[in-house]
Amino acid sequence: MLARHTYRLHQLAVAITLTLGYAGISLAQETALEPEMPAGQVPVQLRSAFDTVSNDPDKVSHEIKNATKVVDGFLLKAGEANDLISVKSRASYSGVIDGGGGDNLIQLDGPKGGKLGESHNFLGLEVKQGDWTRKGPADFTGGVLVHSKAQLTNEGTILGDAVTEGILINKGMIERGVFVQSGGDLTHSGNIAGTVDVHENGHFAGNGEVGGLNVRGRFSVDEVYGAPRVKGDLTLASSAVLAYSVDAAGDSPTIIVDGTAVLGDATLRLVSAGDYPQSSQHTILVAGNVEGRFGTVENNLAYMTPTLDYDDPKRVGLSYTRNDVRLEEAATTENASAVAESIEAPPAPPQQTLADTQESPPTAKDPVPPVTAQTPEQSQPGKPAQVQRPPSSAAPISAIQSVSAASSAPVAPTNTAVAALLTTSKSTAAIALEQLAGSGNANLSKATLSGVAPVSASMLSAMHQLDGIHGTQKESPRHAAGKADSGRVWLQALGHGGKLDRDFEPMQHSTKGLLLGADWRVDEEWRLGLLGGNSNTRMDSRELDGDLNSWHLGAYALRQSGPVSLRLGANWSSHEGRTKRKVEFDRFSNRLKGSYDASTQQAFAEMGYNLGQRDTIIEPFASLGYQRYQRDGYTEKGGDAALKVHGQSQGNINSTLGLRMASVSTLNNGMRLTPRFSAGWKHVYGDTYTSTRQRLDKGGRDYTVYGAELDRDSLMLDTGLDLAVSNSHTLGVGLSGEIGTDSRNHGVTGQWRMAF
Repeated sequence: MLARHTYRLHQLAVAITLTLGYAGISLAQETALEPEMPAGQVPVQLRSAFDTVSNDPDKVSHEIKNATKVVDGFLLKAGEANDLISVKSRASYSGVIDGGGGDNLIQLDGPKGGKLGESHNFLGLEVKQGDWTRKGPADFTGGVLVHSKAQLTNEGTILGDAVTEGILINKGMIERGVFVQSGGDLTHSGNIAGTVDVHENGHFAGNGEVGGLNVRGRFSVDEVYGAPRVKGDLTLASSAVLAYSVDAAGDSPTIIVDGTAVLGDATLRLVSAGDYPQSSQHTILVAGNVEGRFGTVENNLAYMTPTLDYDDPKRVGLSYTRNDVRLEEAATTENASAVAESIEAPPAPPQQTLADTQESPPTAKDPVPPVTAQTPEQSQPGKPAQVQRPPSSAAPISAIQSVSAASSAPVAPTNTAVAALLTTSKSTAAIALEQLAGSGNANLSKATLSGVAPVSASMLSAMHQLDGIHGTQKESPRHAAGKADSGRVWLQALGHGGKLDRDFEPMQHSTKGLLLGADWRVDEEWRLGLLGGNSNTRMDSRELDGDLNSWHLGAYALRQSGPVSLRLGANWSSHEGRTKRKVEFDRFSNRLKGSYDASTQQAFAEMGYNLGQRDTIIEPFASLGYQRYQRDGYTEKGGDAALKVHGQSQGNINSTLGLRMASVSTLNNGMRLTPRFSAGWKHVYGDTYTSTRQRLDKGGRDYTVYGAELDRDSLMLDTGLDLAVSNSHTLGVGLSGEIGTDSRNHGVTGQWRMAF
């Protein structure tokens, strides 16, 4: 028993006033907890009691801030008058607050909250706003009031009742129903000796002990805050919502009620917590007697169905079984549906009730065994030492655990990713399926082809600079360095980027590289060239990140006969790719890595006819191109969500029709400045879909995911400026863009050319 202090008669009178507001509720166990006042209002008696002290003209007001000094261990030691102590935001202290004589109240008033330490001789505690934590020995004989914009975490002992319109967490030193020690004194752990009243907009949680519990609002039981021990009765109103978290291993917290538990047609909201349930039996509560049932059961799991067991008059049980909902029903995309259809879900477990077990049902009247702390070696750092119970103990929690252990367990999937999927909520299941599908792998081909496109463009650009150099058209401009019989060496820096649009997984890519080329005259009409280089491409999306290191080799040829130009080119690129992919939903998390080899080939033929005269080029052109991508298969590493990705290949033919213009201006210092611009319409033939075949490396069947399509039609733009600083050296810069229906690409190039 907790020792209570003696108080003057006028203090007892106010305390009685505080508690009278609950008399009708506490004694009416046979009926549901029907509200007697509008939602969100505290009982009139409680408000009146607090107002009586607050409005007392003779009261003494005190304000505690961080700067308040501690004298002889006391932060504040009041006299015999009524005292109103106001603790402001972020205040925390090590000294004691002593209310002395009179009717004394503490108000916690600050939007940022804080901590309230040890206090003595106070009638009530009012939490007006902010998030506060209260520690300390027994105090507050009248009660505690938590307003709608406030939260109180109680880690001490409250002698009176508690009313919450906001959030009240009674945090006791009890872990999963097992008592633990805290410095050899359990009286300072979360304990509310009176009745807790939770209003319609209020919220209560915590594994501490309460004298009674009346709920009209929300009552949470989960693995974080645990479940309370109710020494008296538990009464749920029809407006109450019990949010109950189901633990995968069957260790779900259990509400212990020594008296009667009145369910009152309340709502039971089940929330998953963890992987696939290893136990089909869970115990929501045990009581001296259970009256009524839950009116509504809300199940947020997409693939599991709950069943409540009321057969035992002292227990409410819960079992989960796999329902007949197909995995693909939660999918919102084709790729998510494909991976869902490839997964082989485990069979539903056999049904088994409590009567099938050999254990007798637990009772709430069984005695709790004495506390026995573990040795320091058995304890985990940062956690209180747990109790070891004798095997023969018939305490409620032990019996509950034995029921869960004895029940028949479902056949859990061997793949933990699938197991986690089966316990996802209806809203999370779609996200989980999309992540498991690995749609980003299908975009590797298009991102790679976009990254190597500047190689072919660089060869064309090098040939465009040779317009008119060794042709027979006298009036065509010479805006490149060198004479007709000269060779050239050129160096070009690449900066290219773009975005592959996709409803769920837009992928961005960026390429940086350096190309080195050389060409020379073969005869009066032909010129040949070679190039080589290296580039790096980064791919980034919400799910997948990639890095591609590429080596390039190419050859090109130019035939110029009068105004007619024929340009040919081909290049081969070798790629070493790495991918990183994150699969994360609920409590499941995998960081997956992949490594692969790939290659690309490109070839083109372009013909143009120069209509320009003198220093102007106006050239309509037409080109035909071919591109091909090949990637080897690879297997991701990093967890059960890893995919075995099969090889991928794709080839397409394209054509481009456009117009190119350039003009040469000779500056006063002899340098030649050549602005240029071209625009074209590109059309791709054949299948534009990008796809890859893959499967879960651990179980499942092959399925196909589709990435962003190749653009059937797109607009090609290119502009630049060349400056011939001498007959041997030319500098150039260019901007390019490709605008399609499903993607955008842009590039920047810088070029240096030397003729010899």
